Amino acid sequence: MSEGFKATKELKDSLSHVLWIGGASDSGKSTVMRILAERHRWQIYPCDFHEHNHFIARADPASHPAMYSGLGKTIDDTWVYTTPEAMFHDILTTNDERFPMICEDLQGMPKWPKILVEGPRLFPKLVRPLLSDIHQAIWLLPTEEFALESAAKRDKPQLRMRSSDPERFQSNFFGREALLREYLRQEVLSRGLPYIEVDGSDSVDKVARRVEAHFESYLI
Repeated sequence: MSEGFKATKELKDSLSHVLWIGGASDSGKSTVMRILAERHRWQIYPCDFHEHNHFIARADPASHPAMYSGLGKTIDDTWVYTTPEAMFHDILTTNDERFPMICEDLQGMPKWPKILVEGPRLFPKLVRPLLSDIHQAIWLLPTEEFALESAAKRDKPQLRMRSSDPERFQSNFFGREALLREYLRQEVLSRGLPYIEVDGSDSVDKVARRVEAHFESYLI
């Protein structure tokens, strides 16, 4: 975690009404979030939606050196002139700096109704210390086949066509995503955290109901 950020008891208590859905990209998290939020009239906090504010509007060189160092880079600098391994480690570093911003945002939201947070960067090492109850969080772990099929349906990453080398862009992107999927899976399993394997055999509504059952004690 970034320097100065600590999962204090005060912070943990202040987020005891927050529910977390983590997991790799292309696992259906956003759809599950929308289904449950509409069903229970919860507030939502999709982490990706706030990425601009965190990286562009709020990052500063003193508190967020890794995030700040990425400002002004071209598409090719970020996605083409690099490797999947370098991009993966960049995600880990910048996410340590970004997570306190997410917590600050959540603390600034009303405590009622409950808040459902969703995002691919809700890494177990960051979220687990904030849980008052293990049923506050769950991770969706897609199989490689399901994730690639989902990405293909959405023609990801579309930004590749704005680069000088779309094929290298795409190769780096999917290489990074594979590393992140494996990292998340190992983190969740090694910490004994709740998860759902997403392989396409269940409909998204069925997955949502399984997540809902996990959150059962928070439905009142």
